[in-house]
Amino acid sequence: MLRSLALVIGCYVLSVLLVLATDPLLSALFPGDFVQGRIPSELPLMASTGLFIGISILCAWLCARHASARPARHVLWFMVLGELLGIAATIPNWSKGWPHWYWLSWLLSWPLSCWLGLHLARRTAQGRQA
Repeated sequence: MLRSLALVIGCYVLSVLLVLATDPLLSALFPGDFVQGRIPSELPLMASTGLFIGISILCAWLCARHASARPARHVLWFMVLGELLGIAATIPNWSKGWPHWYWLSWLLSWPLSCWLGLHLARRTAQGRQA
C-alpha cells in the first residue's frame, strides 16, 4: 500500500517537475512570451499544452510500468490526483486574463493522456512477454 502511494505521488511530482522544466525551453523557443507577469500568446500556449500532454503520457506510462500489481488502479489514482490538483490550480487563475481554453485543455487532456500512458504500458508488457 505504501509503495503504491509513493509510486502514484512520485509520478505526479515528476510530472510537475518536468512541466516546470519546460519553461526554459519555451522561453528559448518563444523569446519575450514567457515573461513574469505577461500572458503568453496563443502559439506558445499551444506548445506548452503539447509538452504537457507528452509529459502526462510519459508519467502515466511510468506509473503503470512500475506498479507491482493492478497498473490500471495506480494510473486511475494518478489521474484523480492530477485532476483534483489541476482544478485547484485552475479556480484561482480562471479570472486572471489567461485564455480559458488553456486551463480547460489541460484538465480535459489529462485523463486521456493517463489512459494513453496505461495503454502504452500494457503494450510494452505484452511485447516483452512475446
